[in-house]
Amino acid sequence: MKSTATTPMSIGDPLTAIVVPDAAASGEAVEDAAVLTVDERGMVRDCNHAGELLFRYPRRDLVWRHVSLLLPQLADLDLMPNGEPNRRLRFLCRIGQHLEAVTRDRQRFACDLFVNALDGARPQRLVLIVRPAGPAAGACKTSADGH
Repeated sequence: MKSTATTPMSIGDPLTAIVVPDAAASGEAVEDAAVLTVDERGMVRDCNHAGELLFRYPRRDLVWRHVSLLLPQLADLDLMPNGEPNRRLRFLCRIGQHLEAVTRDRQRFACDLFVNALDGARPQRLVLIVRPAGPAAGACKTSADGH
């Protein structure tokens, strides 16, 4: 499925249907991206099948675990200060800053992250879309908090 930078792509997922503008501008399949729903404290509330495959965890082992298990750079980050997605994290995602991801068997890889607030969710929740970065991307060098 091809998408242009001006055409939003809808991701159909049992969790929710969300729109990710520009997510597929690179031409990679967005349908295969890991989709994690996390609460305001960073606890994983749900995960799609692609997330299970990417991180090598069954969904049941991810639910109620902190997202930093998969994305260590989010460990000390307030994901939703004042009930809104963290501005610094959104900025880093928008400029294409790769984050480090870790699988169950401790394999590390660089990933692209897209962050969306889940509208109308109470309590507040975020949808994190994770795609492995290309093989030339290398390891992630900057943490989400800029250190």
